[in-house]
Parts: sequence; structure tokens; C-alpha cells
Amino acid sequence: MSSHRDERCRVPMSCPGIVVYNENTTAEGHKRTVPLCVRNSHRKKGAAMTFSAILKKDLSKLPFGSKACQRAELSGMIGSVATISVSENGAMAISIKTENPAVAARCYQLMKTLYQIKPKIKIEKTRKFKEHRAYRVVVEEPWTAKIILEDCQILSYNANGQAFFANQVPEKFKKQQNQTKAYIRGAFLGSGSVSNPEKTYHLELVGKKTPLANKKIEKKIERSSATGTEQCAYLQSIKTILDSYEIKSNLIHRKAHWVLYLKEGASVVDFLSVIGAHRGLLEMENIRIVKEVRNDVNRQVNCETANLNKTIAASYDQVADIMLIKEQFGLKNLPRNLYEIAELRLNYPDASIKELGERLDPPVGKSGVYHRLKKLNQIAADLKRK
Repeated sequence: MSSHRDERCRVPMSCPGIVVYNENTTAEGHKRTVPLCVRNSHRKKGAAMTFSAILKKDLSKLPFGSKACQRAELSGMIGSVATISVSENGAMAISIKTENPAVAARCYQLMKTLYQIKPKIKIEKTRKFKEHRAYRVVVEEPWTAKIILEDCQILSYNANGQAFFANQVPEKFKKQQNQTKAYIRGAFLGSGSVSNPEKTYHLELVGKKTPLANKKIEKKIERSSATGTEQCAYLQSIKTILDSYEIKSNLIHRKAHWVLYLKEGASVVDFLSVIGAHRGLLEMENIRIVKEVRNDVNRQVNCETANLNKTIAASYDQVADIMLIKEQFGLKNLPRNLYEIAELRLNYPDASIKELGERLDPPVGKSGVYHRLKKLNQIAADLKRK
């Protein structure tokens, strides 16, 4: 018998939190249960986590807060990244896919705490890399899925009893600041990413490719392809919330997705503050300060270098003019004030205009030195024409 991998995963009731097991069948036909932590130990050591992955891991460790905040955060996850499947008889299922195991664990714990259920967790290998895994939290029981969607304000009804999927942030979670922030945190955990601030400032929320939103459910459900307008409207509702926090963001269409992105460092920092990523915020602020100091130093050095190059170039031309006057006219034949500045320039070719003026007796200002050097330049120009 050839070995194969059972795609189902189970969560043991005795273990706190989430410990995912995969069932494998050996060549002899015996089943063995391999814990995820052992299977992950075969990965190459030393692989550094991205800044975005570390940030999401830290966010996933935050306290859940009130039940209302928990619903808001779960609603943000479902609304931003979940796939909601509806069968012909109206049975619903929820599937939340993420590449971050900490996010999958938090989603599982939220559902377990709020609804006393244990959703399935499936592990999939992505096509990007051989050892890259994706985690899918699945609620397959139709009644449970319907309760979750209604409780999270994703599935609602109009006066005629017709059901709709919301394509924007539910109004219920906009009334309280802590619930609004929890919702935005959930949306970021589901569909957000942030670049390494040492390289660039960029944070984005990516809309679902084919979201099932704003579709009317009747007795006989008709499945139709979703357009990009739903994900655009959903991200626009999040952008409106960010605008209320004075966080600058932009909405663009990229390939098959709508993307809400932040480019300015201050905007990214404010966003992290809203979702409660204080550790990432402090780290980013430290990086920003170092980068600003480095940029200021480089700017000052570049400015001083440019001024020095300009001084050297001007000094070279002035020395050439004075040497021409010396050979064809004689420096001692110049007026006293021009003779003194000519001698100083020959003796101190690298000195600035200010330094030359300070060496004169009595000292002369920059404008006076510049005027005398210009007179020498005119004399040299007259000698060249002769």
C-alpha cells in the first residue's frame, strides 16, 4: 500500500490552545499521529521571520478583551479574508486561510471562546515554496456558520426577511472605539502586511480576489461571480475609518485585487497604534529615528562636500587670475587692498571667503573679500584680451 497523507486535522480536547495533528498512514497500513511541532522541526533552521510575521505573532498574543471586541476582531478576519461557500440548499460554510500559524491559532481561539466550537484546521502546502505552509480554519456545520456570520454582522436581513452579505465594516462595530480598533486589527491579521521599515515604509490590506459579498439569499440560491466592486467598497469603508483617525491611505487596483495601502512612516506608525501593535510601533519608531539621523548626517555631509567643491573650484580660478596678473602686470602694481587679498589667496588657496576676510588687518566681511576678488578677475580678463 502506498503511503498517503490524510488532509483532515483534529484538535485534542485535553490540550489548551491549538495543537494540530496530522494523521499519516505508513507503508504497513498502520496509522500514526505526528504533532505539528515535530513536523515543523524538519524545516531549515535559521530562517528569519519577516517583520510582518513577527508583528502578527505579537498581535495574536494580545488579550482578547470583551466579548464585543472579540466579535469585532473575528468579524474583521472573516470580512477581510474568509471564503463563504453557499450550497444550493442554502447551507453555509466558512473558511479562513492564513500563512501565519499564530493568526490561525487566534482565529480558532476566538471561535472557541465565543461559540464553544472547535473548528477544523487544515494544513496545506502552498505553490510558492516547497516548505511553505498555509493554515485553513474551517467551520463546515451550516447552522454554526450561519450563527457566526449573523453574530459578526456579516449576514443580515432586510425588512422583508431577505438575507444579504455585508460588503463594508458593520455599523455595530463603529460605535465604540475599542470595537472599531479590534475590527481593524482583525482585518490586518487576515489580509494585511507591512514591509521591513529598515527598507521602506509600506503597509497594505489586500482585498479578496473573489469575495462573496452583498449577494441576496432567497429560497433558491443562485451563485454568481463576484465583481471587484464589493472588495473596493469594503476597503473604502476601512479607509473611511482610517480617515477619521487622520491616517493617510490610498486605494488602488492591482492585478485581480483592490489594495488599501499606507506609504508614509507616520501613517504606518499611527495604524500600528490603532491596532495595538505597540511593540512593533516602538521598534519602527527606533528605526525611523536612526534613519532620520543618518539621513540628516548624510545631507549635511553632502552639503558640506558640495560647498567645499565649490570653494576649491572658485579658489583655483582665483589663483589662476592672480598668477596671470603677477606675470604680466606685477602684484606690487596693484592697489594695496587688492595686493593684500591676492597675497592671501596665493598663500591660502584652500581658505574660504570668510577665512580670507578674517586674516586681513583689519578684518573684512565676506562681501568685501568677494568684491576685491571680483576686481582681480576683471583685471585678469582685461590682460587676456590684450
